[in-house]
Amino acid sequence: MDKLQAMQLFRRVAELGSFRRAADELDLSASYVSRRIGQLEQELGGRLMTRTTRQLALTETGAAYLEHCRKLLDELAQAEDMVAHSTAHVTGRLRINAPLTLGVGELAEGLADFMADWPALRLDVDLKDEYVDLAAANYDLGFRVTTALNDSSYVARHIHDYRLHICCAPAYLERHGPLREATDLTRQRCFIYSHALFGSRWPLRHAGPHSDIEVPNWVRTNNTLFMRSLILRGLGIGILPTFVCREELASGALVELFPDIERPSLALFAIYPSRQLVAPRVTRCIEHLKQWYAQRYPTPAA
Repeated sequence: MDKLQAMQLFRRVAELGSFRRAADELDLSASYVSRRIGQLEQELGGRLMTRTTRQLALTETGAAYLEHCRKLLDELAQAEDMVAHSTAHVTGRLRINAPLTLGVGELAEGLADFMADWPALRLDVDLKDEYVDLAAANYDLGFRVTTALNDSSYVARHIHDYRLHICCAPAYLERHGPLREATDLTRQRCFIYSHALFGSRWPLRHAGPHSDIEVPNWVRTNNTLFMRSLILRGLGIGILPTFVCREELASGALVELFPDIERPSLALFAIYPSRQLVAPRVTRCIEHLKQWYAQRYPTPAA
């Protein structure tokens, strides 16, 4: 039996809590995965997992063995990465987590160019706006777009800065009249992005450094593409990042309100779990995207 493979299978089943999910991720059958772990248990002479039709749980022995597997497999991965780094090749599989809207737009273009440069590289890309613990979910690299990066448990590399735009459609202004002061927003139909740190307290420093404006929570959503669709229909006002509304602002489909009022920038960070030796595929991907953004936007994002 290939014990190393069996240990890798055991680790993923334990981390995912499911034979089926681990099998799907590794492109194997669930029966094969179950059989290999059963063989591992027989060879070790102890039960690692308890299985029922509804759930899977580690035994006390299994939990201890999992920690040893993680340490051994991580050390082996670091050794392999060291060899790969010395040969200057980008190979293997890079598991990425990124926000949905960014991922289907600019990030997809940047990663496509990266893959073209390194055809031996394989990608697993998971797009979701919800917070994800990269280490617990076994991601190599994550991307965050935020006004303040608060998680110090990861190494963070700055990639690019975006601007936040207060947007509405011309039709909205025709129906509701011109907005002359930022405080006029308190009487408007405003859309809130649920993952934004500022929520309904929009960070518009119109009268001092701490003078955020509390706007009505007319619509709340966890997706900026959905929000953009409502704004384009003239139904309200929302804050959108440049990568969501650049084309619409350029074409006039959306107009920007109060562009001269100070607000925080929206920074794109690449983050990864801290390790003594980082895989070349991670560092090369980050460096590629930094150069890609610098070439695409040679002046500060507007």
